[in-house]
Amino acid sequence: MNSDTTPTHRNKSNSISQLNKVLPVPIELHNGESLEQHQQNHLNHITNVIVGEYHLISGEFGKSYMTWQIKITINDLDYSSIVLYKRYNEIYQLRQDLLKIFPPHDHTITTNIVPSLPPKDNLSLDRLMMSKNWLEERRKGLQWFLSNVLLNPVFQNCSVVKQFVLS
Repeated sequence: MNSDTTPTHRNKSNSISQLNKVLPVPIELHNGESLEQHQQNHLNHITNVIVGEYHLISGEFGKSYMTWQIKITINDLDYSSIVLYKRYNEIYQLRQDLLKIFPPHDHTITTNIVPSLPPKDNLSLDRLMMSKNWLEERRKGLQWFLSNVLLNPVFQNCSVVKQFVLS
């Protein structure tokens, strides 16, 4: 065989090291953010809150209580949502915990005022059967409160809110 027809053998490790030197083109997202900027700017966050139906639960010793279904959507993805069942007292406790962190007299954080809740009212079974209107007003009040708390980026990053959502 002459030298013109001799097959050339490449050094495999040399080829791989050459490939490693070639860097991929950085990914650019539609608004000009790099992948790193996008990941920092768009961390998982709550994008929607819906207070749904109430559920009457039979507790111990025949004492009943009510829970509210709360659907929390993450990053506008319906498949990435959390459904919670919370009592009014748990939502009330969330507000109390937020007031400790964001007291109403602290004028330095006036943009993060903890919203009010609908008033606590004793619920009797008779009232439940007779006043669907009262329950709808309660649901709307809880919807307003939770939307204002859970969609607020400052409150959303608070450990109290994270504990409420994840418990």
